[in-house]
Amino acid sequence: MGLLALVIGLATVVVGTLAACGGGAARACEEALTAAATSVDGVVAAEFTCERSFGNPSQEGSVTIAGTTETAVAAVMEDVLQAFAASSELGDATVVYTRFANEDGTISVHEGLAGFNGTPSIRDLREHYGITPG
Repeated sequence: MGLLALVIGLATVVVGTLAACGGGAARACEEALTAAATSVDGVVAAEFTCERSFGNPSQEGSVTIAGTTETAVAAVMEDVLQAFAASSELGDATVVYTRFANEDGTISVHEGLAGFNGTPSIRDLREHYGITPG
């Protein structure tokens, strides 16, 4: 009987998690990230996926940047990071794993070029750039 209760409990968690993913929270997260990224000059496209699995959030995406040098692509990436920090729709604890690359994919840049050790949270971005969302 204990195993059956465990299976039913696990099934309830999975169904609840799937219902939360299908809800408006994931869509709102994706829209907020896309809006922030595409508000930056030089961003050609942006696509994000926000999910919640077993209570753990996951946000990832890609930003395509018009640029032909690493310096130009990195400058736009930094503007996108600042746009994320300025977005009042993104929570401090949010961590977005983002691939930044130019249109033909020959130049990829990462947050380390902006002085971060790994992927920063929105809180890290706000502290780094001195931005308080309004």
